[in-house]
Amino acid sequence: MSSKMLKFLAGALAVSVSLSCVTEAIAQGKKVLHIASYHDAYSWTHRVDKGIKKGLKQGLKNIPHEYKVFYMDTKRNNKPEQILAAAKEAKQLIKSWNPDIVITSDDNATKYVAAPLKDSGRKFVFTGVNNEPAKYNLPNSNVTGILERFHASDGIQLLKMLKPGSKKIVMMSDDSITGKLISGQLEPALRRQKIDLLGVHYTGSFEEWKKLIKKYQGEADAFYFVVYFTMKDKDGNAVSGPDVLKWTRGHSKIPEIGFWPFVTDHGGLAAIGVDGVEQGYVAARIAAKIMKGLSPSKMPPRITNKSILFINAKRARELNIKIPGELVESANIVEK
Repeated sequence: MSSKMLKFLAGALAVSVSLSCVTEAIAQGKKVLHIASYHDAYSWTHRVDKGIKKGLKQGLKNIPHEYKVFYMDTKRNNKPEQILAAAKEAKQLIKSWNPDIVITSDDNATKYVAAPLKDSGRKFVFTGVNNEPAKYNLPNSNVTGILERFHASDGIQLLKMLKPGSKKIVMMSDDSITGKLISGQLEPALRRQKIDLLGVHYTGSFEEWKKLIKKYQGEADAFYFVVYFTMKDKDGNAVSGPDVLKWTRGHSKIPEIGFWPFVTDHGGLAAIGVDGVEQGYVAARIAAKIMKGLSPSKMPPRITNKSILFINAKRARELNIKIPGELVESANIVEK
């Protein structure tokens, strides 16, 4: 047999082996683990999860994959020791299940799981991160992701469409890390708008929250609610987010504007903010590219641009607010 023929056969064999390995890798499928900062019933987490599933289906088309979610539940269990315990459990799951990639949604999962493992060689994609990634020493060669950024002007525009002439606004939040962080990002942007920001308040006390709601009756045109999930009553017991809004709605005649759909789910007037489905979808598409061989370093962190709008028609009627036709057509109308 000639030397040329031997070289040809050797090359063909190498290609065959290579294709065989690729085919075997595809046949074995991929394992994707989603570490969610919060719980499965939380509407934002639900929408992010929905987007991830959609993104994986499209990004890993014809490639078998297994998807698993671990909920850290740090919205309800937010003491430092509880967060650390949840992070430890998440890391143990990563070690035992050995996923091809890990998607972390929101800051706690990113800070306490992805960041500590960033140099482990495992690949991560974060999504829904409000803080600057540099605060977590991210990104790096193994980690990239999606940032969650709000546009204060969208909320102002929405308010003025629902209640023309509104200028006096009060921003309120619990005193959680998330609440202070997002409020801190929104406050300077709000002050650049043509409004009168009457106050910016953070509190972990439900009694203090009640006093503030009562204080601004007849004075403010709208409340801007950020988050309100870490409130405690006078005996130190946790007060759920829905209960905070239920009390507020029963004692206030001032419209509530939020940045996540849970505000309208809990009875508030309206919410406009980042679409959690898109956040999850884009993160999953990036994860799919990484699993196919692209380095995270080639895809720097980015923001998503799609906003989503929710209006509570029942609350609008209570406040004698007529929803403009253009908003009826573009918004998700709920009856809560």
